[in-house]
Amino acid sequence: MAGDRATLDYPAAVTARHDLIMQWLAAEGRVDVVSAATRLGVAQETVRRDLRTLENSGRLQRVHGGALPVDELPFRDLAPSLASDGNHLAFARLVWAHLPRRGTLLLGASRLTLALAQVINADPPTDSGLTIVTNSLDIAIALAPIRLLSVYNIGGTVSRVTRAQEGDWALQELNRLRVDVSVVCPAGITIESGLGQSTPAAAAVSSAEVACARSVIALAEADVVGHAAFVQFASLNHIDRLMVSGQPNRAALEPFRDRGLDLTVVGDDTVDDAEKVPSDPSDLTEAASAIPRDVTTLVAPGGATTQPAPT
Repeated sequence: MAGDRATLDYPAAVTARHDLIMQWLAAEGRVDVVSAATRLGVAQETVRRDLRTLENSGRLQRVHGGALPVDELPFRDLAPSLASDGNHLAFARLVWAHLPRRGTLLLGASRLTLALAQVINADPPTDSGLTIVTNSLDIAIALAPIRLLSVYNIGGTVSRVTRAQEGDWALQELNRLRVDVSVVCPAGITIESGLGQSTPAAAAVSSAEVACARSVIALAEADVVGHAAFVQFASLNHIDRLMVSGQPNRAALEPFRDRGLDLTVVGDDTVDDAEKVPSDPSDLTEAASAIPRDVTTLVAPGGATTQPAPT
């Protein structure tokens, strides 16, 4: 390890550490925080910070106590194009900080919710009591290894494009459910048309996911804001919070601000906020109160009802 330590004396010490971590990951298949800190001669928190940076760039995936190569993730083979976007992962960490650690949570199928599942895999609940329902095969597989988490996959016809479960079977199961918080991801969202999906089958499932929830969070990528999708599944009155990943066109965003919608925009310059929120909030109220944003208190299991945004 003498050669490794000498490398750290160069001015670009951070880059050198990252290179060594990636070398060890390629050679050994896993990096352990405690071991890496010893080998590098730095504090464990320094290694954790390095792993966060490398994960944000899509070079590895953090897990409890260390990191794995992206190619060895159980969901990498299922969704190779969706599992390595660092911006999505940083956004998902902020979303996870808003969500309860007990009760029932429903995750719709999308790139953003898959990133959220990866974040939950890396930062799982520390106590039992949370059940996550999803119509996404990728999300279910990403969450299945978490010991203290109950995962329920609703079943149904599997889309060849998104690997989401749709059709009558999925709708019947969703109609039997009542969940605390539903997270949906529209393919388009406008003031006039509300939230929509690109196919009738996807819209039918999203509509059922909204109907079965006490509170609804919509996650949207920046480029869908202000654009109407093919089939509407909900109006803006049906959602309690809109969280946008990326920086939408200002003109497209302004009508949502004027509407008084509970809105959080997480652009490239604000993703570091994900590091400032509580790592294990007991419910939505605790997480939201720690973030200096104009957010509405969402319902927590056993708590008060949601106060909808003004219309």
